[in-house]
Amino acid sequence: MAKGNEQAARSVDATGDPVSIGSKFEEKRERILDVATKSLNERGISGMTFRDVAQALSLKTTSVVYYYRYKELLAAAVFKDSLDRLTGMARIAACETTPERRVARYIQLYFEQTAQALRGEVRPLAILSEMRTLDEERRGPLIAGYQTLFREVRAFFGDDADPERRWVLTGRAQLLNEALFWSAVWLPRYSIRDFPGVGRRMLDILMHGLATDPPREAMIVIPDGSRRDMPIGRLSLLRSATRLINQYGYKGASVDRIMSELQLSKGTFYHHIDAKDDLVLQCLRESHRRLRDIQMTIDEEGGTHWERLARGIGSVLALQFASDYPLLRTTALQAMPTVVGDVALGLMGREAFWLSGMLTDAMQEGGARLQDPVIGGHIIISTINSAYDIRGWSAKRPLSEAVSTYAGLLWNGIFD
Repeated sequence: MAKGNEQAARSVDATGDPVSIGSKFEEKRERILDVATKSLNERGISGMTFRDVAQALSLKTTSVVYYYRYKELLAAAVFKDSLDRLTGMARIAACETTPERRVARYIQLYFEQTAQALRGEVRPLAILSEMRTLDEERRGPLIAGYQTLFREVRAFFGDDADPERRWVLTGRAQLLNEALFWSAVWLPRYSIRDFPGVGRRMLDILMHGLATDPPREAMIVIPDGSRRDMPIGRLSLLRSATRLINQYGYKGASVDRIMSELQLSKGTFYHHIDAKDDLVLQCLRESHRRLRDIQMTIDEEGGTHWERLARGIGSVLALQFASDYPLLRTTALQAMPTVVGDVALGLMGREAFWLSGMLTDAMQEGGARLQDPVIGGHIIISTINSAYDIRGWSAKRPLSEAVSTYAGLLWNGIFD
């Protein structure tokens, strides 16, 4: 375990009381966090068990319970550890002299952490989207910790005392953080020795944007997302489930919670759907279908590849900001049962390839800058994913202005 990891996590025990650094208690606690983080990332909170963690460490289950009385407490400790390490990275990066250097340093530190985790030198960072599945008692302090991290990153771009400027800088910090966290999905596909080059190409896109001639505003075209051949009851289930998964994650969007929102019985749910995983898969496939339908509608209107791509992104951002039937956030499905996670990653891969192809065609036409289209495609995906989480931010302005501002960070880059 690297010293940075040890210092970030070794300060309090499971009850919040201070412990001595280097004690046997603390060493075993660190080993538990190592295994628990990997388990949580692979299986989610619902799939992580004390028994699996204990077996991986050749311990008795009661030994793990001694350190963390119940599973949610262990999950909260995993998230806090990752938030502390990320905040430490942001504070190191903040010492650089310009916004560009701060962002470059932040990316470098994150990529170095990912490389160390892949080599087995440190534990990986936890998938933070799983935090929303915890109960309020555990989730509240973690959200406060994320807000501290977010403010540190927002400060990369300068003073935010003026409310108007703070609104703009909030959008920049959101896009940056989500692009970086989403890289956990695609970065391990590269050789570790290629990470520095990948980081430079990612920074280039964030600095200079995707476009050579950015549109002045995002044109919004939103086709009806409903299917006329789908029974009303099933459509209502998909709408409610999509919103709740986006808000609470896979575990948090329970059947009870979905049916409570619809004011219907569990029996009604099982009349339409065999199991929760079947519902999640339907939500996922419907979101993918609706995304492609939007682009097909825009393609029929004609225009260059860049113009069509820009209109498509603007339309999807509008859905995520304001629709009562948004697209499903792919990040909500990162730590899920294998049968669902494999489908999610498969559809995400298709979208990434499709966006990379659109960017390549747009570069050949001259509408998009010369860039790495694979990384550009993933930054587009992370930006769409992140839009649902800042509905409160977008609601402070007219929808067209919020969409144009957030999309503009893709077109022009995240700096002044």
